[in-house]
This record gives sequence, C-alpha cells and structure tokens, in this order.
Amino acid sequence: MKIAIPVVDLDINKNIISGGLNSTGHICIYDDEANEAVWMSVLDLATNMGELLPTLEKKTVSGIITSRIQPLALKVLVNKGFHVYKSRGNLLDENILQFNRKELTLFNMENAIAEAIICGGSCDVCNTDCQENA
Repeated sequence: MKIAIPVVDLDINKNIISGGLNSTGHICIYDDEANEAVWMSVLDLATNMGELLPTLEKKTVSGIITSRIQPLALKVLVNKGFHVYKSRGNLLDENILQFNRKELTLFNMENAIAEAIICGGSCDVCNTDCQENA
C-alpha cells in the first residue's frame, strides 16, 4: 500500500508531519511493500487540489496519514476510496512505523468534527489548513 503524508518542507523539516494536505505544501509518499519514501512538492503532482486526488490514485496511493482534516475533505477522500489515518504526534518515521504495525486509527467523522471545532469552524473553505487557536 502507498500512503501520502503531508510534511512541512522538503529539507530540514521533511520528517515533520504538517497540519494537513494542501495544494501549496509538501508530501511524502511511502510504499510499505518496497519500504521506500519519496518526498515532493504537491505542486509537482497537481496544480490544485481537484487534480491531486486523481494523481494520487494514478500513483496507486490509497491511504493518507494526517494530523487533522476538515469533515468535507474527509468525506471526499473516503468517497474516493482513500483510507485516512490520524497521525500520532508529528514525527513522520514514528507514524510510518505505527502504520506498518497497524496501530494508527482511521479518521472518522466524529474526529473530523472535533478538529473543526478546535479550529473554531471559521474556515471559509473546507480544507486541512486550519491551525489550533492558541
């Protein structure tokens, strides 16, 4: 199985999971069968989020690990057949290890709504870029 994991950047913080999947971010695609990871800019895959999901499907990505997700984004991903896992913390290597051990839980609508409440529900569009209010 191949999984996509949003990361902070492609350099110093490439092993830190970012707040969510977005079109201007960066991504690690991990193949558990080959035990290989490839990092890239999301813009290298698609110019917008509408193109990203079909591109991930063509690359046989069927799972996503993310720290948060908005309810509508979760619904779209699940309807497209993606498995969306909730990360534990923000360390990429630890989450890949937990994924391989089948220790990560799937996001469900209740989780996503709780995340939206944390964001304050103030997003104008449903995406995964909201940050917790400090």
